[in-house]
Amino acid sequence: MRVFKVPFDIKREEKIFGGYLSLRQVIYLMLSASSLLIIPTPLPINIKIIIIASIVLLFLLFAFLKISEQNFDKFFFYAIKYLFRQKKFVYERCLK
Repeated sequence: MRVFKVPFDIKREEKIFGGYLSLRQVIYLMLSASSLLIIPTPLPINIKIIIIASIVLLFLLFAFLKISEQNFDKFFFYAIKYLFRQKKFVYERCLK
């Protein structure tokens, strides 16, 4: 039996949808589109536009932006985790 090496790239996500979008990207695009559910709410139109635009922008960044080979969603959640975690600073006196 012959054995062949199968090349695969573990740094890239599989492009499932049309060869262009991964499952993660499609989920974020669906969440972005679901922000249109705010339209029937009884808010002024200016506030609706601001809320919808900010939600769409955030999810589009989550879907497509990479910062130093790391997806923006991971980068964003790591930044939030860093901001809210308790930081411990230990002062040690240097004796010389």
